[in-house]
Formats: sequence, structure tokens, C-alpha cells
Amino acid sequence: MAGNLVPLNVPKATGKVEIKGAQGVFYSILLNGEPLKRRKGAWTVPLRGGKESRIMASGLLPGFQTLTLDGEEIYRFGAHASRAEKIAMFAPLLLVLGATTLAMILAILLFFSSVLVVKSDQIPAKLRMALPLINTCAGAMILVGLSGLSG
Repeated sequence: MAGNLVPLNVPKATGKVEIKGAQGVFYSILLNGEPLKRRKGAWTVPLRGGKESRIMASGLLPGFQTLTLDGEEIYRFGAHASRAEKIAMFAPLLLVLGATTLAMILAILLFFSSVLVVKSDQIPAKLRMALPLINTCAGAMILVGLSGLSG
């Protein structure tokens, strides 16, 4: 997976179809190294013989969508992650309860870092579960410490 590129199996495509950024939150679909434009919720891939295929994404969790080619699943982002890991990655959003601008910014930053942790198949499963929780506790301690300093 050199350069975070993942090949997609698109039979009869006019070139090499890949995902760029598959391990991150945001990604793009490439054809021969050039990004395809997403139109009407899908990426249109030209096929040999003048036909076209459509790649569509489904799913609500950021970075955990499923790509389908004409209705057939061709790639699932973060397929290795368990439901418990996906739930744990939302723990940093509890920091929003701090109701300060800093708490909200910290919550969003820690949430996106948790997505990256949970999506990484290089990190052991127990650590993928623990890190978002540890980061949430650390973030809460930072917010408590800063509020003690300011008031």
C-alpha cells in the first residue's frame, strides 16, 4: 500500500482505479493517478467500449464508509474495526460538555485522532479501544487544569 493508495477492482476500467487516503478520514478516488469528480453522489469510471460504471459510498461514520461498484461492495474502510472500537472513538466528544470553545476544539481534534487510531490495522485491537478513552481522560484533565488556572 505504497503512499496510502489502495487498488480497486473495477473490471474493464480504462485505467488503474485506486483510493488515495484510505487510512485517513478523507479520501479520493483516482483513475490513472488523477482524481475523479464526485457527481450526484457517485464517481463515474469510464470502461472499455464506451460504457461507464458508478462507484458509490454509503455509511455515516466518518472514514468508515463502504464503496460499491454498481451495487456490489468493492471496499470497506476500516473493515477490521469492531463495533466497540467505533463506539469508543466517540468518547472525546464528551468533552463538548465542558461548553467552552477550547473544550469543543479539543473534542473535535481528539475525535479525528481517534478515527485515525481506530482505522489503523497496525495498532493492536485493545490499544485501538483504549487510546480514545485515555485521550478523553487526558483532555478532561487538561480542561480542568486550565479552568483552575483561569478562575
